[in-house]
Amino acid sequence: MRSPTPSADELKDVALANRILAREGVLDGYGHLSARCHDDSACYLIADRTPPGNVREHNIFPWTLDDEPAGHTHPTYTERFIHGQIYRARPDVGGIVHCHAPELIPYGAGGPPLRPIYHMAGFQGVEPLPIFEIRAEFGLDTDMLIRTRPQGESLARALGDRAIVLMRGHGATIAASSVRQAVYFAVYAVMNARILTQTLLLGGKPTYINASEGRNVANVMRDASRTWDYLSAQIPG
Repeated sequence: MRSPTPSADELKDVALANRILAREGVLDGYGHLSARCHDDSACYLIADRTPPGNVREHNIFPWTLDDEPAGHTHPTYTERFIHGQIYRARPDVGGIVHCHAPELIPYGAGGPPLRPIYHMAGFQGVEPLPIFEIRAEFGLDTDMLIRTRPQGESLARALGDRAIVLMRGHGATIAASSVRQAVYFAVYAVMNARILTQTLLLGGKPTYINASEGRNVANVMRDASRTWDYLSAQIPG
């Protein structure tokens, strides 16, 4: 197939987003981030297995929504199926983060439902975040990684039209309209989980963000530009 030609700005944003999320502790050495290609919505950009904190523009290559390389022979992460299958299922999605942030793990593994307690996480919606349980569909002898297209499709179904799906014992996957918005969503999703945990440990009874509050803040923060400008300015060239 024709290989998309990402612009310098696209490559810069994907590389910078990786390093921002590594610095913020959202991505570890195994998490990953992608962006739908601007000039070909049937492809996405993702790094070549490089740890997120080390990603630069030369590490990023296009992949198809079948999770195959688009005109190159470079590798990428084992769990690329997360990305291709969510982009296929959700035409509105332009950026995806898959993370293993420890703050999110308890809420996907039997903890209380995860809802927004912090106004900056109002984009999550008022209902508890969905939880993906891989063994429910693929059996007890399946490991926890999304290694195949059917597993990616199953995760996309669990996500539905939400911004975040928790993955039991694994982490979370975050979907947004752009890679910059995905960074915003990821940072504040982790922060919200941390604040909720602190509230519960203090013995408090959380007062969650209601639908109107969440919707209003989400509208104000839709382009995520202030968060991006603030966080990106802290990343050395």
